[in-house]
Amino acid sequence: MDTIVVPVAHHNRWNRQVANIAAELEDVSDTRALVVYQFTDDLESTIEHLDVDRQAADVDELAARKSGVAEMVETLDERGMSCSVRGIETAEEKGEELLNLVKAEDADRIYMYSRKRSPAGKAIFGSGLQTVLFNSSVPVVVVPPKLARSLRRLPQFTSNLTRGSPL
Repeated sequence: MDTIVVPVAHHNRWNRQVANIAAELEDVSDTRALVVYQFTDDLESTIEHLDVDRQAADVDELAARKSGVAEMVETLDERGMSCSVRGIETAEEKGEELLNLVKAEDADRIYMYSRKRSPAGKAIFGSGLQTVLFNSSVPVVVVPPKLARSLRRLPQFTSNLTRGSPL
């Protein structure tokens, strides 16, 4: 069984797009999705909002209660793919934490959403996607913002992915 890592974006529409592309490209009966929510500065507020004891708080359970995670799990589940949720506490570099998880889970692929960001924005704020793309030891499938245009190339992506060719 293959394992894919699917980090949750901050907008449900993006999560549905990534989940649908993953379900379209993967053999859903033989793939497990590890849906990942990265807590940067919102872990404490999530614990407070859910009125959970800090000592008893399980980061995976807290992640599962996030709306974006629920949206992605629901979409993948509807498409027939088994899912599990992982919450990660991370300080700043989301890309490195994600790559550590990919290695620890022996994942086969990563599916990520890409949003438009100017070169200056990348330089100032960094880019988790860029870190993952440059340093990943497994194939990374990037779902672009203009999904409708990209769907025309989906058969090419599928054939490259199943042959193990780089996208």
